[in-house]
Amino acid sequence: MNNVMACMQARQSVFLAANGWLKTLILVCMSTSSLAQDSPQALQEQLQKIAQNIHQLELHLSEDSSNYSLLEAESQQIDKDMGVLHAALRGSLRRIENSQHDLQLLHEQRYVLQAQLEVQTERFKQQLISAYQFNAHSRWQFILNQQSLQNVGRNSVIYNYLHQAQIEQITRIQALNTQLQQNQQAVLANQQNQQQLHLQQQEQYQLLALAREQKQKAKNTLAQLIQENTTAIQDQQNQQRQLANLLEQLKRQQVAANKQAFSQLKGRLKWPVRGSLKNKFGELKISASGVDWTGVSLAAEAGTEIHAIFSGEVVFADWFDHYGWLTIVDHGDNYMSLYAHAEGLYKKTGENVTRGEVIAIVGDSGDTASPNLYFEIRHQGTPVDPSVWCG
Repeated sequence: MNNVMACMQARQSVFLAANGWLKTLILVCMSTSSLAQDSPQALQEQLQKIAQNIHQLELHLSEDSSNYSLLEAESQQIDKDMGVLHAALRGSLRRIENSQHDLQLLHEQRYVLQAQLEVQTERFKQQLISAYQFNAHSRWQFILNQQSLQNVGRNSVIYNYLHQAQIEQITRIQALNTQLQQNQQAVLANQQNQQQLHLQQQEQYQLLALAREQKQKAKNTLAQLIQENTTAIQDQQNQQRQLANLLEQLKRQQVAANKQAFSQLKGRLKWPVRGSLKNKFGELKISASGVDWTGVSLAAEAGTEIHAIFSGEVVFADWFDHYGWLTIVDHGDNYMSLYAHAEGLYKKTGENVTRGEVIAIVGDSGDTASPNLYFEIRHQGTPVDPSVWCG
């Protein structure tokens, strides 16, 4: 049960921390400033974190429910043990009361026998005195009065018989008294054993009562955690739906804004990579070939991140002859951007991207001799000079 309690305390701390963070997150995400700063990718990451926390809370809820069932079974067993022990306590208490009653009876019997013994002892004492006086008196009577020796002998026999009877009575009383004393000692010893047993049973009962109280507290704590986790899961599922709706709404707003705003950002867009300009727009690809560059080449180290110049939808993300790994993003209002010779693509066709989001990394795929990014901007299918748009 100590392990259960430790787990519960740790679980409660995790629950409170996660719940507080999620509530703060939702409030921030729903604020105007957050809408202006957080990208759909960031909101998607936050949504994934909420899903992970919900999964953790569900695991905790399952574990808490199992622990609650375990404590419930243990509490029921304690209740059964306490019921049996309670009956044993009543039985031992009843036996103690019976032995006390027996002791009282034996004490009263010993008191009566003691009184009889004292009476018989006193009588025997008087008889001894009388016998002594009789013997002495008879002897002198015989000498002085010349009383018949036969009479004196007969009287002596009578006295001896009475003395013997008295001695036998005293012996019987003493034996009975000894037996009663032994019985009293046996009953007293039994009573002491019963009292000791009763004390042990009381201690066991108190320990069981304490265990039941502790388990009840643990059950109450677990029940509260289960209720809180259940409520938290429901709240966070609602928050998850709200954030998902918010994310979808934000994406729609950004797509709509992109279609209106791309043309207004001429000269204010950032280059997709940091690198040196290797080929310029409009330059001949090969001298005297008459073929001009319809984009620019930016030399950069392999693995350098490539960023989308503006938000939009990925309309192509795959291998393309000569261009290697190629990504094309539709920014709306008939504007597109093209990113070629990548080493790896991070976005798939149909996915939305945000301004500045990493969509690929620089490589040397396709027809190129060294790592670089070939970059184009097109309007209504016609290439335009990227240096006019990016700076």
